[in-house]
Formats: sequence, C-alpha cells, structure tokens
Amino acid sequence: MNNPERRLLMSKEFSRISIEQLASWILREYDETQQIFGIHKDLFFTPKADDPFTMTRYGQFMESPIGVAAGPHTQMAQNLIAAWLCGSRYLELKTVQTMDELGKIISKPCIDMQDEGYNCEWSQELRLTESFDEYLNAWIMLHILRHKFGWTNEKGRGFIFNMSVGYNLEGVLKPNVQEFLDKMANAETYLKEKLAAVRKYYPAVDEIDIPAKLSDNITLSTMHGCPPEEIEKIAMYLVKERGYNTTIKLNPTLLGPDQLRHILNEKCGFVTNVPDEAFGHDLKYPDGVQILKNMTVAAAEKGVAFGIKLTNTLESCNHKTIFPEKEKFMYMSGRSLHPVSINLAAKLQNEFNGQLDITFSAGADCNNMHQILACGIKPVTASSDILKPGGYVRQIQTLQNVAKAMREVGASNIDEFIVKYADANTTDVKEAALINLRRYAGAVPNNPAYHRDSKTGDSVKTARQLPTFDCVKAPCMATCPVEQDIPDYMYYTANGDYKKAYEVIMKNNPMPNVLGMICDHQCQHKCTRMNYDSSLLVREIKRFVASKNENRPALQPGKDNGKKVAIIGAGPSGLAAAYFLRLEGFGVDVFETKAFAGGMISDAIPAFRLTDEAIRKDVDFIASLGANIHYNEKIDANRFEELRKAYNYVYVAVGAQAAKAMGVPGEDAEGVLNQLSFLSDVRRGKEVKLGERVVVIGGGNSAMDAARTALRLGNGTKVTLAYRRTKAEMPADPDEVVALAEEGVEILELHAPVEVVVKDGKVAAMRLQKMKLGEKGADGRRKPVAIEGAVVDVPCTSIISAIGQGVKVDFVESSILRANPVTGETSLENVFAGGDVSRGAATVVKACGDGRIAAMNIVAKAGQEFGIKPMKVEKNLSVAERMKRSATKIKGIRIPEIPLKDRNGLNKVVVRELTEAEAKAEASRCLYCNDVCNVCVSVCPNRANRSYTVKTGDYNIYRSVNRKGATVLEKDGTLRISQPNQVLNIGDFCNECANCTTFCPTAGDPYKQKPKFYLTETSFKAEQNGYRISGKTLWARVDGREYSIEEKDDCLLFKGNHMEAKFDKETLNVKSATPKNGGAQSYSFEGALKMAILYMSVKDQCFNY
Repeated sequence: MNNPERRLLMSKEFSRISIEQLASWILREYDETQQIFGIHKDLFFTPKADDPFTMTRYGQFMESPIGVAAGPHTQMAQNLIAAWLCGSRYLELKTVQTMDELGKIISKPCIDMQDEGYNCEWSQELRLTESFDEYLNAWIMLHILRHKFGWTNEKGRGFIFNMSVGYNLEGVLKPNVQEFLDKMANAETYLKEKLAAVRKYYPAVDEIDIPAKLSDNITLSTMHGCPPEEIEKIAMYLVKERGYNTTIKLNPTLLGPDQLRHILNEKCGFVTNVPDEAFGHDLKYPDGVQILKNMTVAAAEKGVAFGIKLTNTLESCNHKTIFPEKEKFMYMSGRSLHPVSINLAAKLQNEFNGQLDITFSAGADCNNMHQILACGIKPVTASSDILKPGGYVRQIQTLQNVAKAMREVGASNIDEFIVKYADANTTDVKEAALINLRRYAGAVPNNPAYHRDSKTGDSVKTARQLPTFDCVKAPCMATCPVEQDIPDYMYYTANGDYKKAYEVIMKNNPMPNVLGMICDHQCQHKCTRMNYDSSLLVREIKRFVASKNENRPALQPGKDNGKKVAIIGAGPSGLAAAYFLRLEGFGVDVFETKAFAGGMISDAIPAFRLTDEAIRKDVDFIASLGANIHYNEKIDANRFEELRKAYNYVYVAVGAQAAKAMGVPGEDAEGVLNQLSFLSDVRRGKEVKLGERVVVIGGGNSAMDAARTALRLGNGTKVTLAYRRTKAEMPADPDEVVALAEEGVEILELHAPVEVVVKDGKVAAMRLQKMKLGEKGADGRRKPVAIEGAVVDVPCTSIISAIGQGVKVDFVESSILRANPVTGETSLENVFAGGDVSRGAATVVKACGDGRIAAMNIVAKAGQEFGIKPMKVEKNLSVAERMKRSATKIKGIRIPEIPLKDRNGLNKVVVRELTEAEAKAEASRCLYCNDVCNVCVSVCPNRANRSYTVKTGDYNIYRSVNRKGATVLEKDGTLRISQPNQVLNIGDFCNECANCTTFCPTAGDPYKQKPKFYLTETSFKAEQNGYRISGKTLWARVDGREYSIEEKDDCLLFKGNHMEAKFDKETLNVKSATPKNGGAQSYSFEGALKMAILYMSVKDQCFNY
C-alpha cells in the first residue's frame, strides 16, 4: 500500500462532532491526562476572589477583562473552550451572515501571521444552524467545566458570549439570520436535548443552572465599503427592534489617509500599501461621529448599552505570496495596526470628551494590555497574538502582567488602576482614562516594539523537509553551518555550568573565540524566539562561554591512526579541518602562504570587530592538539604534487583573497582601493591616507568593514556608501548596517557605480547611476534598473571598492578542484576541496563548517567512523513547564555595544562581552525546540494539530515475495523513530488556514503532511486519504482504497485489498502474510507498519470514540 500521508486533495471545510463526543473527549482527557485539548491544567486560568482585574459588562460579571476576538478562535466549540480555559472571559463569537456556505469559496491559505498579520477570510465558515450548535455546545461545556473545577461565584458565571452579525440590513432580516438570533436568545428546546445526551458523561449536569439565553448583546461588523446610512439602519434595528446591547465595529480607515499612512508607513516603517479606494469606500469620520451620536441617544431611550469596537482589520493590497493571486486585497492586523487603532481611539474619545464605551482588538498582547486598560478601554480581545507560537496559553501571561501593573500602582480594581496610572490631579475615572489615552496615543508610534525593523529575521522556515515522524530539529541548528548544538549550550549556560556549555560548543566549533565575535549568526535569524519577542544573542553567549574557559582544553587528540593529511591554507576552513582530523587521530600539516594563520580573519576583519587575542586563542588551541602549521609556504604545481605523494590525503582550503574590480572607467586612478588591500594594510598597521571624503561601493560585510574603518582613520572624514539596491536588500549582517548608519556613514541606496571621475590622475568623484526597482528576477527580488538621465557625481578623495572577492589558485587548474557534493573529493584521488575554493567567497562560519565536513569526508574515505557525537542533554522539563516556556514572552537585551562617543579608535571593540547575569538571563530564554517543538499545535486556533507519543526504536520493514507459489517474508529495510513526541492532524477541525505552515521551522505544511485523522465515519469516507480510529480498529484510506488494522488478542491484523498480515503486538514484526484476490508477487508492508505504529500510539487518545 502507498502511504496515506502523501495526500494532495483535502477538504477545506470543517466537519463537526456531537455534544456526546465533545463531552466524552474533554472529560476523559482531563481525568486521564490533566489536559483538555492538549492544554495542561497547570496552565488554566483559575479565577480567585481577590483578582483585581474583574469587571462588569451589560450587568454581567466577568472574571477577566480579556477575551478572543471574533475570528478564527471563536467559530468552533473547542476554540471557545480552549480560550476560556486560558483566561478569556469576553468571547466574541465569529460573525454570522445570511450567506452561510462560505467554507466552499473562502480562499485558502487564509492567514499569514509571520509578523504583522494578514488574512483573506471573513465571516463564519459554518452554516448558521451549525454555528448555533457549536456555540450551544461550548456554552454547555463551559458551565460543566466550571462545575467540575469548583469555579463557582455568586456574582455570576464570569464570562459573556458576544454575538457578531453582518453585513447589511437585508441580510440580517433573512429568515436564517433571524432564526439564529432567536435561538441565541432562547435555546431552551435544544438545551434540554443536549443536556439529556451529556448526562451519560457528566451525571452532575442536573445540578448546574445553565441559562437558555446565550447572549443579549451583539457587535455589528460592517463590511469594508458599507455606506453610513446602512450601518446606522442595522444598528438601529439591533437596538430598537431587538433590544440588544449593541456595539459597532469601526474600520481603522476612519483615522484618515494622511494620519494613518504617517503612523503605519513613516513612523513604524511597515510597507503595507493601503489603497486610496479603501478610504474612498469606507466610513468617513464626520459620518461616523454622527452615527455614534445618533446611536447613543437611541440606546439611552431603549435602556440598552451602546459602544464601539476598535478596530476592524485594515484593507491593504496583497503584495505577498501567501494568498491566492485572485485575492486583490488582504486585511492587516497585529502589532502594525496597534498604533493606528489607539490613535483612532484617542481621536474619537477627544471628540466625545472621553464618554464613549470602547472595546478593543488591534495588536493587543501581553505587553500592552495594561496600557490599553489604563485608557479605560475594556474589555480587550486578541487574535493575532494568540495565532502566534504559544497560542491560547499566552493569555495567562497577559493576565499576570495586568495584575503586576495593578500591584505596582497599588490598585485593587480597574477603575482605581486607571486613576492611579494617570498620576494626575483627578479622581474622575473617565477623565483619568482620557489622560492616559492621550499620552499612550502620542507615545505608541515611537515605541520600537511597533516598528517593522525591530523584528529579527523574516521567517524561521528552513529548507529541511517535513517527515511523517521525527520532525523536531531546532531551526537555529539546521541553519548553522557547523551544526552547533545551540539549545544545549544555552541550557548549560542558563544553569551556570560553563564547562559543559564549552564542551558542547567544541564538539562542532573549533573557533569559539573568533566566531563569538564575528559570526554572521544566521542562527539568530532562525531563532524561534523571534516569533515571540526577540532572537537570542547566540553569538554573544558563545563568546561569554569561551571567555570562561580560556585555559581549559575541551578535547584531546585522538589515538594516532598512521594516516597523514596536508591542508593547504590556514584560514578558518583549513584550521577547522585540522582540528577535527587531529581529534580523529590523523597527522596534520597545514601549509600557509602568509606569515600568520587565520586567513581573512587575521588580515581583513577590523580590530574593532575581532581582536588579535581571540584569533590567537583559537589558533593556539588547534596547534596544541598537534596540528603543525607551516608559514610562508608558497604552494606551486611541483610542491602540490609533492604533497600528494607524501600524504594520504590533501585538503585544499584556499581562501578568496582576490578582490573583484568594479569594471568601470577610471578605476585604475590613484585613490581607488579594493577593500581587501585596504583592510589588510590597516590591520597590519600600515599608514593609509584617504583624504577628507571617501566613497565605498558595495553592500556586504566587507563594505561595512571598509566604511566603518575609513570613518575611524580620518579626523572628520566624510564617508559615503553606495549600493545598487535598497538598504533592506543589503547582504551584510543587519546589525552591521545599523551600526554603519549610527556611526555616521551616509548610505546612498539604489546608486550604482558607472565611472571614476579622474582629475590629474587622481580620484575627483564617483559617478553614480540612480536606480529604481523593476520587475522581479529569478531570485524573487526586484531587479534594479537605471533611471534614464539620473546620474550624480559624488566628490571624493578616495574610493574603496567592496563588491566581492574571488579565489585565485595557481598550483592546479581550478576546474580540477570542483568537489563532489556528496564526498567532497575532487577529480584528483584523495584530494578534497572546501571553503571559498569550493563554494566561492563566504562567511567565516561557513568556512568552518566546510572544514568540518571535509574532515568527516576524509575520515569516511579512510574507513573510520566519525567519532565526535552530539551530546544528549536531558532537561527534565514537565509537560506543563514546556507549554508555559513555549507560550511566554521574555524580551531579551539588544547586542551590547559601547556608546557611539567611544567608538573613535581602530582597536576599540564595539560589541562588549556579556556580563554573567546577562548571559545567564539571555540563555534562559531558549525554548529548547530541539527537544520538543509542537509549534504547529500551539498556533492552531481549532486545536486540529495534536501531539502524541510514539515508542522509539528501529522497526523492521518486511516485504512478502512469492517464491515458487509460497509466500515468503523478507526484511526490506528499517524504519527508525528516534523522537517520542510526534504530531498528527484532526482533519475535521482543520480548515487549511495554513497558520501552522507559517511557523513550522521546516519547508513543509503540517496540516498536509502529518497523519490526518477523521473523527466520524462520514468525514472519513468523504476523503480520499486519511485515517480513522474507533475502538480497536484503525482504518486508512489511500487514494480512495481502504485498509485496516484491528487489534486481536494475539496480534494486529492488517487487511488490504490484496493482502492480510499479522503483526506482533510488541515488536510490530510481520508474523505471517496471506495474499488475497490474486495478490501481487511482491508486497511492501511499509505502509501497514506505519498504520500499526499509529494505532499503538493513538489507541488511547481521547478522540478514539
């Protein structure tokens, strides 16, 4: 059989489960595992009598002022239950409308929460009858859980269901919407039926007072472009005819194009393009104010409450590649929307003198919730923040932070908090709230937390494929060229065991002192922390650990194996290879052309980034292992042949030390330098005169180094850097680009060199062509194209070209050194190549990684096994501890740099070493996602992705073969499962929003590639591929064909169309096989084995109903 996980077509619609199955699942899971929908009880919000943040709304008591916004967290019963468990008490039910078959037409994927949030979904994806049924199921289960947990309170149930409806009056008056509203007002008939069904699972349900009225309040969600008169008609109907406590949700465009774009694009730096038409067809401010005045009067006359909700999502142009091309627009939310919506709140409250009732949902999170509440805005709901890793559980931190803020000002309730937070000469709550709001609105656009460039990296996704089993690997490790066990040395550093941390580092990284200062730390751009707050300072922690182990050798050379290796080049790649080869017992001689080791790190990287001491420590340690470094060794063709004959193996590790020319007229004039000779001369202490104005051409790290060095050489020298693309596209480390600008180097984006202007044989100016970004190229980036006639001369006394460097090898044809991508061996036997000579100019850490790989390849060629194995570090965290860690935001420190005023010399290191307290605190933020990931589980609003455990080990794959009429079983390979924690997908709950894809650190899609289980026979039969378990039987559908595994007393019985087999229940070995219906001559049991593994792993799961 083929594998069910290789499925291409899936349903984009929900399938629902009965109240019986829901109750059975929840109650059984809690009793057996102390979890509900995978959330551990230790992470439930347990209301207490002295909680300071309780509130009253519509005359109903609320145990917290937070909730989940109408959206992906509020359309299924399990969503609402999960939100409530973690602290949500204002539950905004997903918007309903008369068009109730949207599940078939909504574009998928529909959510992108990578940074600022975007979506293209709207309204409920269930039919109205189904939406009501889900809400009633949730209503019942929340009352049952309150009773079960003993969370009774004489003040009331503690939570509110807030309905949401759209989008025009004609639709609201349709029979299906009217029926929905009627049933939400009085569900008595349906409630009785469901309580009778639930009694089997919770007999004490008869003791619980569960009201038949689910809600008496509603939010009007207006579609983008809804006319003002239509908005008011619907609102008037809801107030006057229905008698609802009514809220109108307003669009952020109400702020107006000038102020909105100023905040969003200019102040906060987001590239989101809000089209003119969004402002053209949305509600205008004067019309909005009039509606609010009219509704306030109407609500008062009716005796109900009226307020506004800020804000809806922001309509913007679809410039991303996530959503289908047919979607012209997408809708923005999250941190980018927060400053906009807060300023709209301030504008409206100023208009109404602070008297408006405002609820809020625009980038609300655990860090700003107390500030929003201080503005008198409540309740506050979230969506974007809990669509990010950590999910529902982060609401616990939100409430903890709110309570902490209230304690700090000595407040025992929210009103008291508002007054004390204002610290003004007033006791009037609304006046104090308005003071707080005005202050916050003025400050929030300047807060770096809401600026686009405050986020490190774009995505944690890597090129690694997503397998069915064993998908856990920290993306920082997958990205690191030396495959550093980063989470493990973070763990030891956090616990103060620097010796162990150093041992972990030295297993993979022979140059911790050098790389602790100049690694381009791509790991930090793939650190999963970036989806929470800020990436770990991995490089700086490595530097700290290395400094704590200056005199402690981590490893000893291996026993001499009698084999010798010649390494040509004592740069990072050659030194790394020497290190690992010595550890494996090889004799090593390194031949270096220059009088010193280190290659480019010793010759071209400025001392304000890398000290001589750091280089010396790493080189000396490698030499201390017995690697012989021979200096001033010029390798020509004859010498190369001598080395080949004298050594068992040769590793060519020549660096890229030939600067590339600009290829423009005049570049041979006096005053034109290349970055390599310039940086080398400075590093070697030679006098370099640049004059009073310098232009540097390029956008890589070498260009940054050249520009920053030039700045330090002169007294008042003006330095300009020109790059043909935008600053955002510079290949240099972003931290270096920031430092460049901070130190005063002028950056000319979209300027390409065309000519050196020469006067009297010397540089007079650099002629630059202004560029603009054109169409996208093959690499996905927009190509820079010349702007006709736009040429500018920049006067200068020196020009430093830093557009790249290449490798020059004169002892052998370069084509001969092309290495086999698998073995690393060249066309010359036993000659290996790596580093710059193989891949082209690259970073120091990539060179070290290449040296490690070369050593591994040489070890393999010598017939040995690479003996350096990763350490297994047990962290002994409980399930609850891991969940809490993976949901908690802990802002880290910035890279510790010395003040700008002190950066006035070539030898003053800009980035200082971390203190011990800083290093331990920063390391303790690590999420240890090399042990357990489960990010796809936490980000799924529907709880469709679910973790489960598997028995690890090697499982035998068998094949049955027909030999002379007899069926013979033969071993056909091994399936290794090394990780106990695995993930599956509940197909009924999954609507393919693809939020899990966004945050999965592989290149895959968990909702597509993980085993997909269906909870009902109907939903299972409707699919071409998937699994279903019921009792002691697991079924699989593969391209419409059905297979089964049934547990018997003595075996697992597999049945397929052409084969039956018995699996041993302990080993899962195939004991016997019987062909059926003219079965094939050969049959692989790999798919059946996976079925057996899945059955044994999930048979006790609570969805087995």
